[in-house]
Amino acid sequence: MSGYTTITQSNQRYYKEHTVSYRLLHSCFYTQLKPALWLQRVLVTLFLLVASVAVQADTVTIPQFGQGSLGKHTEYLREREGKLTLAQARELLRTQALKTGSSNSISLGINVDPVWMTFTVNNTSSEPQNYRLSVETPWIDYIDTWLIRHGVEQQHIAGGDGYAFEDRPMPYRYYAFENEYPPGLTQVIMRVETKGPMALPVHFSSVENAIKRDIASGYQYGALYGIMLALAIYNLVLYFFIRRREYGLYGLYLVGFLLNSWSYTGQLHTIITYDFGPYFQDWLDIFLMITYSVAGLHFARALLQTKEYAPKLDDLVLRTTIYIPLGMLIGFVFDYLFFAMVLSFFLNTCFVFLFILMGVKALQAQKPFALIFILSSVTAAVCISISTLAVAGILVPYNDFTFKAIEVGMALEAILLASILAQQFRMAQLDKVIAQKYARTDTLTELNNRRGFQELTLPILQRIVREHQDVSVVIIDIDLFKGINDKYGHQVGDDVLKHVAKAIINSCRKGDIAARWGGEEFIVCLPETPRQQAAIQAERIRAAIESIEYIHNDDILSLTASIGVAGSYQNLFKQLPLSTDCLEPMINRADDALYMAKKQGKNQVQLVS
Repeated sequence: MSGYTTITQSNQRYYKEHTVSYRLLHSCFYTQLKPALWLQRVLVTLFLLVASVAVQADTVTIPQFGQGSLGKHTEYLREREGKLTLAQARELLRTQALKTGSSNSISLGINVDPVWMTFTVNNTSSEPQNYRLSVETPWIDYIDTWLIRHGVEQQHIAGGDGYAFEDRPMPYRYYAFENEYPPGLTQVIMRVETKGPMALPVHFSSVENAIKRDIASGYQYGALYGIMLALAIYNLVLYFFIRRREYGLYGLYLVGFLLNSWSYTGQLHTIITYDFGPYFQDWLDIFLMITYSVAGLHFARALLQTKEYAPKLDDLVLRTTIYIPLGMLIGFVFDYLFFAMVLSFFLNTCFVFLFILMGVKALQAQKPFALIFILSSVTAAVCISISTLAVAGILVPYNDFTFKAIEVGMALEAILLASILAQQFRMAQLDKVIAQKYARTDTLTELNNRRGFQELTLPILQRIVREHQDVSVVIIDIDLFKGINDKYGHQVGDDVLKHVAKAIINSCRKGDIAARWGGEEFIVCLPETPRQQAAIQAERIRAAIESIEYIHNDDILSLTASIGVAGSYQNLFKQLPLSTDCLEPMINRADDALYMAKKQGKNQVQLVS
């Protein structure tokens, strides 16, 4: 046994440095296998093979390893009983059973004990290799990294958002440092402490690949942020012009999300740092998180008008946007970061579910755009879930694409919601055009009414006066119209008015403006037409009305009209001085001519002298 003991003791230190599995085998080895020395030696040989495989699994071999996350290469333990020194942590990492990362990102929850992590870098080349190590969660408060070679500490790198930006290892949006790893093994030990979510996506890459990745990431974020910022500015400007709440709230929703994204991706941390306190960034992150949630929920309320058909849901949304932020404010006053953080994540969860629920209620109420709203909400919810699960290391692999899924999802949602607002704006404009049209249109005959006639003739009169042109007015009155109403009823009377209006329109020239003046009276403005030519045109209209064949219950109604004409003389001899306010006197003179036509037997055209 003494020979065997000498052999095994000489290898124990090596085994303990590289695999926890040794301790399990060591226990079984001495309690179960002592009677068979030869079998022990066979098992030792097998154990050496297993141990070598374990070392390779936990070792990051460079330069073959170009870039990637180190979750599955990392072992870790919790610091549960007071702060450990590096020597104490190394002893525990060497002797205790460690947990190994099961995915690319190690996620341990909110406000948990500090964590010690370790992995080994093996440079198999003959030259030093320059690599960047980064922990791509910008809200981690304190991160300490030690590089160990041959059991001796070579370097200590401290950072995290608890440090001012200029005091960090490198000017970067999260904890990162670059180091030349010499040939052979380098043990990396990290201590991480934070009050926020302990999500630890440790990324390791050659400096060249890291720079390429930064450039690609810059283009990706630039495109996403550019789209959303353009939409935000456009809708805010639109709000200031048309004063519709949903456009302003949508703009605030996008601005809030952009600020929140800049914060949790570390962009904002390069500007606002430790100078405001060690946990200022944590408070900044969670309050920006609720900014876009509150604005987004109020935007959805305004857009879908949930108060009309879902008052209870609308009230729930309103209370959610008041009470949760108020609770967070109380947490801030009493410095309960964990309490405020839980509320912020709860609000974000409520935001997703309430968004979808409001869309479903709108669909049930047959509100326009409800289906697109639900599609946009589900798209955002799925992408948010992908990013959350990736950072948490659950189901979804952590990489650049899954981490950015939330921005992609929100950008898609923003585009879909913008399309809803664009369609709503278009419909509002169409409604406005239709309303304006009906405001100046006679609904029965579809001619202009008095308001429409005056709006259309004013700019024409201004041009005529400026260019010293002629203008005339024709007033038409249907003869014996009251008798038609009395004998056949108002329905027939309305049909007669429609037929007369159609005859007038068909007789008018391009540029003439016709309108129903009131009752059975019609008016036509004839630009660039002296009164003599206007009388000829009026005769055409009279003849067209007289030729109408209207049959009702085998009765043939004979329709005629009396017409009065007033206007200016041709050339420069003006009977009526022209100005922009000459229309009303001209109409009065045409009305006098109409009275003469009625008095002299009807069904004729009279021209004022």
